[in-house]
Amino acid sequence: MNQEDLKKFVKPYRETIQVGEPGRDKRGRVIKDQSQWVFFDRSTIEKLLGMTDANKGGIKVYFGQYNRENLYLVPQDRRDREQYIGKISVALSAANEEQNGIFDVFLSSEGQRSGGNSIENAGNLCPPNCKPPTEINL
Repeated sequence: MNQEDLKKFVKPYRETIQVGEPGRDKRGRVIKDQSQWVFFDRSTIEKLLGMTDANKGGIKVYFGQYNRENLYLVPQDRRDREQYIGKISVALSAANEEQNGIFDVFLSSEGQRSGGNSIENAGNLCPPNCKPPTEINL
């Protein structure tokens, strides 16, 4: 995922769910069974952490939402890709805490841009990938 993809990913979330409007599925119907969790494998997380400062680095989590315009971000080999439309998900970005705030590795406070792929969003989303189902009694 690059910076432009990140913008396309967070825009639908910020325009709907963040302001209280529910997500909509591929047919435009309100989603009643919204995302429960997203799983990222260890190698993805370690790759991102490896791009950050050993003492002040971490991972910034961006909330986003899939729609028809950014569905290409869901890997082609995922079953039921269209079930992702309208679902909330997250993108992970390698980031460092600096004096002026927390900056993504792709753009530091000095304006230095990284050429590396420091953003990931190909986590497994539940639903539709809820195996085994998670029962958490809250």
